[in-house]
Amino acid sequence: MSESRQHEGTQIPLLEMRDITKIFPGVVALSHVNLSIGQGEVHLLLGENGAGKSTMIKTIIGINKPEGGEMLWLGEPVKLRSIQDAYDLGIAVIYQELSNIPCLSVVENMYLGCEKKKGGLIDWKEQKRSAKKALERVGLADVDLDMPMEKLGMGQRQLVEIARAIDRNAKLLIMDEPTSSLSRKEIDFLLDLMVELNQKDGVSILFITHKLDEAKKVGHKVTVLKNGQNSGPTIDVEGVTEDQIIKMMVGRSLEEKFPKRNVPIGEEMFRCEGLSAEKFDNIGFNVRKGELLGVFGLVGAGRTETMRAIFGADPLVEGHIYIEGQELHIKSSQDAIRKGIVLITENRKEEGLILIHDVIENGTIVTLPQFKNKIGLIDNKNRRQMIEKYGADLNLRPMQPDKLAVNFSGGNQQKIVIMKWLLSHAKVFIFDEPTKGVDVGAKVEIYNIMNALLEDGASIIMVSSEMEEILGMSDRVMVMYEGRQTGIVDNDGIIGQEEILTLATGGKL
Repeated sequence: MSESRQHEGTQIPLLEMRDITKIFPGVVALSHVNLSIGQGEVHLLLGENGAGKSTMIKTIIGINKPEGGEMLWLGEPVKLRSIQDAYDLGIAVIYQELSNIPCLSVVENMYLGCEKKKGGLIDWKEQKRSAKKALERVGLADVDLDMPMEKLGMGQRQLVEIARAIDRNAKLLIMDEPTSSLSRKEIDFLLDLMVELNQKDGVSILFITHKLDEAKKVGHKVTVLKNGQNSGPTIDVEGVTEDQIIKMMVGRSLEEKFPKRNVPIGEEMFRCEGLSAEKFDNIGFNVRKGELLGVFGLVGAGRTETMRAIFGADPLVEGHIYIEGQELHIKSSQDAIRKGIVLITENRKEEGLILIHDVIENGTIVTLPQFKNKIGLIDNKNRRQMIEKYGADLNLRPMQPDKLAVNFSGGNQQKIVIMKWLLSHAKVFIFDEPTKGVDVGAKVEIYNIMNALLEDGASIIMVSSEMEEILGMSDRVMVMYEGRQTGIVDNDGIIGQEEILTLATGGKL
């Protein structure tokens, strides 16, 4: 059937998902969901964490087999048995957690599972010729095809996967939170590339994101999911406001993106002096009780490396760390935890959680000794009650303590990580990109948790790449550039983005 086929004077959709229902044991993940993506359209799929977006993607590409509904491709019913069927149809997916194999080369990753062959052997010459052509389209003309993927930056790896889709002549490109780990420059390039692929090559794109400004920049239509159902009809992006979208997502308006707090700032809680290691040099700052210190810098500034060293995850070459005036000698993360310093890592899947363990095990793994009874055995009833209490406070969804962490959405996984450290009753909480991959409603919930910690007298160091978040939540802002500290400024309403970006690029105020 021709792709230009018309139906009653209108172009038929490229993809339709009609009345899709998907049920997992004990959970209705999708209930009679409809999604229609037009030819040459950038379609936004939005919703809170746990709304059913990932389930819908997996259903589209044949991983999930729905209990009800049908899929149509260019007006014809299709049933996909596997992700290979989706590729053959012309559907490609770029996941938030990239699916490439780090130790293999760029060209090997490009053709993994779909090698070009000649006489029964891999045709390396043709693969490299074809790969180079596709990589040029995404701005990677100079990349070494024989370089291991692990040598590339996150943004470059993302582009290699897009080049792979281009090489396969994908008609529908599904992009699941593709900008969550990228710098501002990389994000702008990727959004421009999406527009180019759509307008010049006619590629339809299903774009899943929590960043509504990005969504409005590139999208034509928007479908919102809430609790596994359509939250109203699909609407045009043009003319719709962010507040209208948020209301569809969370069922209410968010008058305050950054909830106000009125916390008196007390005496010094934390201080470090002359911290130096391979990725940073001579870092020194303090944080007081009830204070949130924001840490901002561009990619490669050394923010995460500094925080990992404070937490004892990476070694310090020199420097001094103090809690309430007492110098600490931190040689490991266990030392930091015992002294009241904890790190909510930006890499929750690899460093924050044990994905094959359930919520109870993940939430209590650090504080297990406190759940021992009088004879030294673990009181599992007490553990469950505590997890249920904190889960309710954090609005964990679904609230199933026995559910494996791997089966939760990204935002709810982040809540499990936070829960683990809340149970530790620490004095200094380091939040590294706390709302990465988290929807707007869950962001506010996390901000409220942070404010509650500050009200209880804790101190917070928050690393963030989001300028709006830095200005919305911080009492003071420390800025870093290429491993150096370029300034600490009061967030008094006078300082703005330009001043912070000046410091973040090595300039002076």
